[in-house]
Amino acid sequence: MTAISHAISAALLHFVWQGLLIALLAWVALAILRNGSARLRYLVSCAALGIMTLAPVVTAWVVYRAPVAEGMPHAVVAILQSTSPAAPSPAALLPTWMAVVEAWALPVWFLGVLVFAARLIYISRHVARLQRSGEAADAPLIDTIVRLADRMGVSGPLRVVISRLTDTPSVVGWLRPVILLPAATLLSLSVEQLEAVLAHELAHIRRHDYLVNLLQAVTETLLFYHPAIWWVSSCVRHERELCCDDLVVGVCGDAIGYARALAKLERLRIIAPGLAMSSTGGSLLFRIRRLTGTSHQQAPSKIPALISLVLVFACFAMNTHWASAQSPRSEEAAVSRDAIWLDTVKYGDLPVKIRALGTIVSPATAELKVPASQAAGVQVGQAALVETVSSRGIIIAGTVSHIESYAAGGTVAVTIDLRSPVPELAGLDIDGTIQVRVLKDVVYVGRPVFGQPNASGTIFKMEQDGIHANRVTVQFGASSVNSIQVLKGLQPGDRLILSDMSKYDGYDRIRLE
Repeated sequence: MTAISHAISAALLHFVWQGLLIALLAWVALAILRNGSARLRYLVSCAALGIMTLAPVVTAWVVYRAPVAEGMPHAVVAILQSTSPAAPSPAALLPTWMAVVEAWALPVWFLGVLVFAARLIYISRHVARLQRSGEAADAPLIDTIVRLADRMGVSGPLRVVISRLTDTPSVVGWLRPVILLPAATLLSLSVEQLEAVLAHELAHIRRHDYLVNLLQAVTETLLFYHPAIWWVSSCVRHERELCCDDLVVGVCGDAIGYARALAKLERLRIIAPGLAMSSTGGSLLFRIRRLTGTSHQQAPSKIPALISLVLVFACFAMNTHWASAQSPRSEEAAVSRDAIWLDTVKYGDLPVKIRALGTIVSPATAELKVPASQAAGVQVGQAALVETVSSRGIIIAGTVSHIESYAAGGTVAVTIDLRSPVPELAGLDIDGTIQVRVLKDVVYVGRPVFGQPNASGTIFKMEQDGIHANRVTVQFGASSVNSIQVLKGLQPGDRLILSDMSKYDGYDRIRLE
C-alpha cells in the first residue's frame, strides 16, 4: 500500500469516531439552543458539517506528513503524534483484522462515491432541465417578485418560470437563480399567500442556500458511509427552512396565512428534486405549528443537560474569568423600515378566539378539529366563523352545537351549525375560528412572531421620535388568533415591532432607516 492510499484509508477509518464525536458535540449544542433562534442553530449545524468535511482531509494530511515531522515545531509535533497513529511502518503495527479493513476501506469507499456521484449527476441534469423548460411568467407576477426582492434586499438577475415539471415552488441555480412556479400554485393560492411563498423562495436566494445545499450534496457523496453526516445535514436543511420562514413572517407579517399556504402546497406536492430549494422542505407539520404558535416545547432530555453541566464546570475550571470575558451588547443597530411590522398597543375588549381546520360535512353543518389543549374553553352556543380553503372569500357564520367528549389524534371534534346552508360546498376543507370568551377592558397588541401566552419576553418599543426603538421586557397574558394580552411592560399607544428580531439579539437599541 502506497503512502497516499494508506493516508486516505486511515482518514476514512478515523472519521468513524471523529464523526461521532463531532455529531455528539453538535447534538449537545443544539439541545442547549433548542429554544434559541433558528439562525443560531443553523450556524451551529453548518459549522458541525464543515468540521466533519475537513476532519478526514486534515487526518490524511497528518498521516501522510508524519514521517517528515522532524522539521516542525515541538508543539505541533506533539499535537500530530497525539492525533495520528502514523509511524514509519504503520501497516506493520496493525492487527490482522485491522489491516484487512484498511486494505478494503479505500476500494469500497471509492465504489460508494461512484454510486452517489452518479446520483448527484442525475439530480443535477434534472435540475438543469427544469431551468430550461417552462414558460416565462406574466408581467404582474414579475412586478410582484421585483417588489418583494427590493424589500428583502435581493439583488442580481432573477428569472421566473411557470413549470409543468415540478409541483411545488422552488429555486434552482446560484449565480443565475430561477424561481420555478407550478401553474397549480397560481390557481390555488390567494394573492397574499402567493406573495408569502415567493418571499420564501427569495429568502433562499438572499441566503445563498442553493450553494450551501450543493456543498452539502458533495459532502454527503464523499462521506456517505457515516450516519452522522446525514443527521447533521438534515439538521442544516431543517433549520434553513425555519430561517426562511422567519424572514417571510418578518416581511409579510401574516404567519397564519403563510402557514395555510404551506398546507395547500403540501396537498399539491409529489416530490421535489434534491438540489432545488422548495417552500415545502423540512418538517412541514413542525413549521406550521411554529408559525401558528401551537407548537409545544418538549421536556429537556436529562442526558444533554448532564453533558452540558459537565462542560460548563470544565469551562469554569479552565478559565475562571469566562463569565466576565463575554463581549457586551452593542449600543445600536440599523434596521430597514420596510423589513419590520409595527403595531400599536390598544385598550378595550379582546375577543379570545381559537383556530382550527375542519370540513363541511353536510349542507348545514361543519366539523372543526380543535387541539385537545384548547378544547376545554369551547362551549355549546359559542359563535364561530368558517372559511373555505379552496374557494377564497367564502365565509360562513355559525354556532357551536356539539362537542365530542373524547380526543382522537390530539384533537376534539366540534360540530358547527351553519346559519346559511351551503349544499354546493359539502365536503370542502375549511379554516375556522371559535370565539371562546371576551376579555373586558384589557391592554392588548398584535401577536409578535415569538410571543407566547402567559410568558415573559423582550420586544422592541418605538421611541417618540419614530426612528429609534428600545428593547423592553413584557409580560403577556391570554392570546387570541392574531392578538395577545399585555399584563406588564406596555401602555396603550405604545408602538411595537412585531417582526422576528432574533438577528438583533445582541442589541438593546435599534435605528430605523
